[in-house]
Formats: sequence, structure tokens, C-alpha cells
Amino acid sequence: MVPLAFITRNNHIESIHYGFIYITDSSENIIYSAGDCNAKIFFRSCVKPIQALALIKSGASKKYNLTLKEIAVACASHAGQEIHQKTVLDILHKIEIDESYLQCGITTPENDLEYEKLIVEGKPPTVLHCGCSGNHSAMLALAKFRGYNLNNYREIDHPVQQEILKTVSEFCGMEPDSIEIGRDGCGVPAYFLPIKNIAFSYAKLTAISCDKGHPYHESCNTVFNAMNRYPEMVAGDSMFCTELMKTAKGKLIGKIGSEGVYCLGIKNGSLGICIKIADGNKRAVYSIVVQILKEFGILNHNEIAMLRNWHYGILKNNHGEIIGNILPVPAPDRISDIKQYGFKLNNID
Repeated sequence: MVPLAFITRNNHIESIHYGFIYITDSSENIIYSAGDCNAKIFFRSCVKPIQALALIKSGASKKYNLTLKEIAVACASHAGQEIHQKTVLDILHKIEIDESYLQCGITTPENDLEYEKLIVEGKPPTVLHCGCSGNHSAMLALAKFRGYNLNNYREIDHPVQQEILKTVSEFCGMEPDSIEIGRDGCGVPAYFLPIKNIAFSYAKLTAISCDKGHPYHESCNTVFNAMNRYPEMVAGDSMFCTELMKTAKGKLIGKIGSEGVYCLGIKNGSLGICIKIADGNKRAVYSIVVQILKEFGILNHNEIAMLRNWHYGILKNNHGEIIGNILPVPAPDRISDIKQYGFKLNNID
């Protein structure tokens, strides 16, 4: 692990977030590595765009006439806004089932306005507010298309999960039985595998989206276009993934995962990037993502400026007073250039 971000207070470093970064191209060449690239982590919700490929490749999305907007929510960890709920319902209506089939669990919506609305109306959240409901609706669509049992679709031995596992393994360059399986927050399988293979899956998806002769071209191109055409479906208003893809305008796809995981697919060069914050705190990840996009020239000066509030996160106290920042550690060695910030390094080795 290496230091990736600093938390400051009164121009002192108060905390350090350590972690890993791995950047590869679609030929598995190492473009950049910080930390052990063989370290295994859970893919978490960053896997959703890869999982969606199985739905499209099967022909299910074509049969049910799923739109790019609906594909985007299948790739999402959405904020539970009305637009997300409606789009998930649209998928379920197309496959002729209702939300009672969703097994993603119930969570409060991440969107503050939607949460406040529930409180004012005295209503409890539903499965549609869960950020994984789009992903689960896509799994149900694949199960319905194949004629499989819909009641246990989230179990690893269900044929839908086996089909998705095969797709994940293909894009990660691993055999299915070499991927350890856990259980994600929403109850579906969680894949435990090396960071380098996770980054490679995004490089491969991005490269194939431009390769018209590849069997997965339509699937990859559809996912890449869906996430860029409807970035508001992938996360939500004022959320990082949405703001990043709006700003990048087709240059990339980006997806957050729980416990400080972030993945990107970069169009130019067909690069895949995986970031993992060791302590699982996502507050650090956004700053690091923008720093990487700056350092490697993926976004221009104006685009980086548009993401400034994510690049240098502002920390406030209970009175709304600014008391510090979240700052990315610059490459190449991620520690030597820290003095540019002028912070005291008494506690840094």
C-alpha cells in the first residue's frame, strides 16, 4: 500500500488514506502501478457494467427492447431518485413482472431530496430506492429471457449468476473457478480477485467497444454509450460518477464501488484503471480519480477545473466552517512532492 490522499486540518496532515492504483491497457501492459498489483480485493459495484454485458450479449435486451437509459440504470449504483425508480419499473414492466421480485433489499435513497420527501410524506423506502435495483432488474430480465426460476436468481449456483460469472471471468482474464465468491451488500455474488485483473476488465470493455469485429462489440459499445448518454442514471444529481462522465463527454466511463473501490475505462488508449482505498473510505477516492485523470492528461485543464470541488475536497465542521481538505498525493512516488502543499510532516515517515 502507498499513501494516496491526505486529510488536513489547520494546514496540518491529520489523517492519511493508503491504497492501491493499477492502470493497464487492453494488452495487459502495465501503464502505472502503485502498491501490489496482485493484491486481491472485492470488485463490488464496479462490476455492474461488466455484468450488464451478459444481458446484452444474450439477446435479452434486444428482445425486451431495453433502451440505453435502461441499460445505464442496470450499470448503476443510483441515488433512488424518481427517475431511477421509474426506469427500473420500466424494465420490470417490459419483462412482465413487478418489483416484488427484486431481492436487492431496501435502503434509504442516497439523494437527499428524495429522502426528505419520504420523511415529509411519512412513507418508508422501498426496493426501488435501493441503488442496486437496476442491476437486479437486469438479472431478472436475463433470467426471464432464459426461462429460469426467478425466485433465487441472486444465488451463485443459479444459472444466471453462472452466466454472469463466466462473463466477468472472460473480461478479467481468469478462469471462473479461480475467482473467490463472497456476497455483496445487495445479496448477489461479490467477486474477489487481483486489482490488475479488475483494471484489465475495464480496459478490455473499452477496447472492444471500438472493435466492430469482436463478438462482444455490440455489448461493450452499448454499455459505454449508455453510461455516457445517461450519466444521471449511473449515480444521480450532484454525484461523482454522473458529474465525471458529464464533464468528460465520452472520453471515459467511471463507476464507484463500496469500500473505496473505483474503476475507469478510458477511450484513448483503451486503458483500464482500478483504485482501492485500503480503509474503505470513499471520501478519498474521488480526489484520487481526478488527480490521475490530470496527471495522465486524460482530462484537459478546463475539465479538471470543472471537477475542482471533487479534486480538492472541502471539509466543514458542524457550523459550516471550512476546517480542512481532502488532497490527493501526486505521482510518481506519491510522497516526495507533498512539500508543495506546505504542510507539516511531523508524523510522516
